[in-house]
Amino acid sequence: MSKLVEKFRDVTARRPSGWLGRKMYHDPKGHYPSFRMVMERLQLRPEDKFLEVACGGGSLLEMALEKVVCAAAIDHSADMVKLASERNRLAIERGRLEIARGDVGTLPWPDQSFTCAACTNAFFFFEHPDRMLKESFRVLEPGGRLVVISVPDERNVASFIFKRPYRLKTYSDEAMRHMLQDAGFSSIEISTIAGKQVCVAHKV
Repeated sequence: MSKLVEKFRDVTARRPSGWLGRKMYHDPKGHYPSFRMVMERLQLRPEDKFLEVACGGGSLLEMALEKVVCAAAIDHSADMVKLASERNRLAIERGRLEIARGDVGTLPWPDQSFTCAACTNAFFFFEHPDRMLKESFRVLEPGGRLVVISVPDERNVASFIFKRPYRLKTYSDEAMRHMLQDAGFSSIEISTIAGKQVCVAHKV
């Protein structure tokens, strides 16, 4: 595979950066259906403390901050952290939002910092997804809930368009359930909706 193709994959999806990455994630229209799935399943309340793992340009954060008292997020792309910070500047200035740059397998927050968390359209890029799930479990309070939106491990339109060219790491529902259970989660629900693998889990 040519270096040019690899670079395109990185700047548009795996590690969005540069003018193209910023343009794509300034208004990621293709991601809004997934964002709505997250919002519908979390049913955010004012007292919630929301965490987004791999926040991209911060559009879902903006939606969540209309509902919750405070939020935090992490992304490994400096350009996405900057874009998300610009989009949610007032929330940061008012102390309602913290955005960190770093590894999703080592979250920079103490145990039981959040009541809910989400990871949307990024799980299939993680080198160590089990670490991300264990860290998410750690930083959630008892009763906390997690939503992960990914791509099903099967041949469908979404897989044809995205999985092959972007080399997505997809997992069967059974494999996802085992990873979530190994991380400590229970009350796990996994379904395929509109070409997306939708996982909902709880920390008892």
